[in-house]
Amino acid sequence: MQDDIYRFGNGVRVHRHHVLDHQVNRYVKANAGNLHEPVEEHWFLTLLGEIPAADPLVYDIGCGIGYYTLLLLHERPGAEAVAFEPLSEHVAAIRENLALNGIAPDRVRLIEAAAHVAEGDVCFEAADFSSHVADEGGLRVAAHDIAALIAAEARPVDLAKLDVQGAELALLRRIVEAGQAERVRRWIVGTHGDDLFAECCALMGQHWQVVHSDPAPAHQPDGLIVAVRH
Repeated sequence: MQDDIYRFGNGVRVHRHHVLDHQVNRYVKANAGNLHEPVEEHWFLTLLGEIPAADPLVYDIGCGIGYYTLLLLHERPGAEAVAFEPLSEHVAAIRENLALNGIAPDRVRLIEAAAHVAEGDVCFEAADFSSHVADEGGLRVAAHDIAALIAAEARPVDLAKLDVQGAELALLRRIVEAGQAERVRRWIVGTHGDDLFAECCALMGQHWQVVHSDPAPAHQPDGLIVAVRH
């Protein structure tokens, strides 16, 4: 049924039951183009537009139901999309939304695991779209060392979008300490809390050029840092 589909202002479509009522209310009330995160999306498209290659390598780390991966492939059909998502219900949603948008499943390298600081498994707390790594309890999910994955790529990552609900600083530190900072050329990082925002800004400023930072962007719930390689 037509009513079972939610259409964003940028042409991306998702199944309506994959978005929460309070999210839809935010999209409508924001009067900002009916977008999921209008400020972050602006920077995502801006950085994507700076990449000359027809097949940019783009990491969507913590992709949820796949919104940014869908947007990426809507804008750049030739992109090499790598999406990280450990929750089986979100993985199923990604596959359903790819089909809804007419995107073949083999267009996305879907990593059904959490991006982490080491290989193994971790506790994971599922909480709608703010699911996160937990110290104990919750689910046990597979985890992959983000620095090792970046190191194993045949070419640098052109753009990485990071939204991991509080683990952002740990992952950025892991990448830096493993000597892989130069292999990620552009970052869009969602931050969760003032302290993490400040610490991520400080770390990223040492290894990338921070071109935009805002602890509370309009019409979206998370802080935002945008950085490019020096």
